[in-house]
Amino acid sequence: MARRTHNFGFRSEMLGGLGRALASRDYRFYAAGHFAHVHGWWANRLGVGWLTWQLTESGAWLGIIAFAGMIPVMIVSPIGGALADRYGHRQSAIIAGAAGSVVTFTIALLALTGHITIPLLLILSILQGTIFGLDFPARQSLIPQLVGRANISAAIGVNSTSFQFGSFVGPIIAAFLSGVWGPGAPILLFGITTVWMVLMVMMISGKSLSTRSRNEGSILGDVKAGFRYLLAHPALRLLFLLSFTIGVLIRPFVEILPGFAASVFGGDEETLALLFASSGIGAFISAITLAYRGRTQGLTRIMLFSAVSACIGIGLFSITNFLPFALVALALGSMMMLAAAVGWQSLIQNIVEPAVRGRIISINAAIGVGAPALGALLMGSLADLIGFQAALATTAIIALILVAAVWSTIRRLTGEMEADPGY
Repeated sequence: MARRTHNFGFRSEMLGGLGRALASRDYRFYAAGHFAHVHGWWANRLGVGWLTWQLTESGAWLGIIAFAGMIPVMIVSPIGGALADRYGHRQSAIIAGAAGSVVTFTIALLALTGHITIPLLLILSILQGTIFGLDFPARQSLIPQLVGRANISAAIGVNSTSFQFGSFVGPIIAAFLSGVWGPGAPILLFGITTVWMVLMVMMISGKSLSTRSRNEGSILGDVKAGFRYLLAHPALRLLFLLSFTIGVLIRPFVEILPGFAASVFGGDEETLALLFASSGIGAFISAITLAYRGRTQGLTRIMLFSAVSACIGIGLFSITNFLPFALVALALGSMMMLAAAVGWQSLIQNIVEPAVRGRIISINAAIGVGAPALGALLMGSLADLIGFQAALATTAIIALILVAAVWSTIRRLTGEMEADPGY
């Protein structure tokens, strides 16, 4: 159901999909929380990555810590989605977000006081990822309820725009904070912005947000029903397969950027921030373009073209030692990777029935976060064996071959993916 709207003196159609999504009062609360939260999230990634590098100077440990923070999402998200469908997406997001902030503040305090160790960071990263697996499906499932089905693509574009804007501003802030107070400071920022996200979700009206009956079988039964629904829909299966391929073989380049900054380009946290910023700028351009476009029709073609281009862009980044060219290639690869991700996320939201939305989004979250965790572990291990550049080049080539293999099959299902199912 679309939420309450206000015009604020401008015609929303002048801003395309951006205006239509932000016309919802409750979505504006959500977007305000998300905008701050993603800046903290990106700052945390740089902080944890640089902290890991300071403690170990190991590519393998970069992959292990990233894996520890993300793999629990693959395991826990389906349960989180079932809980959110049953007990309410808003309530689940509030509880999980609050719990996540406590863990983040703990990591930050240990880092700032010099008491953090790799074993402690490993344990707390696993706990942080577990809570995120409960939080993310609940928050994402709120979006269609806040803006209405017609504006799902626009709202996801707005979210992605915020996310990618944060991906180049957040690391810049993190580099400054880390340089002055150490890598615990950007982690502390993430804890603060997580609290802000929780407060904004609390501001959203709870009326008319769907909640299923609490007496409809077991949570495990709900989880199984979600997987059965996915397996019964060929279009969904292919979208998830594409997400998994890019997630394992391309997206984890972010987790090994500290190694590229230090070993390939001979830099420090400022070089790392520059790499993050370049990636974020490219993705931001893509996100804001798709947010303004704001419609589902044509997304299948955009998604496939972007997936292929992402493989090429990241592959070019992996083979150069010339930093200016690397920044351009990284921006291109990130731009295309984001466009592909917005494409499959929007199409999944368009296809899925409301009653199972939380569970399907939770499986998507499991793939979207868990697959890069597997990829980070793979890339980190390969980097120690054959070097950072050879490792990333290898996975980029494999990804390109796999995307090309499913291209024609996905194109045949364009009508099903982009049609209004009338839910």
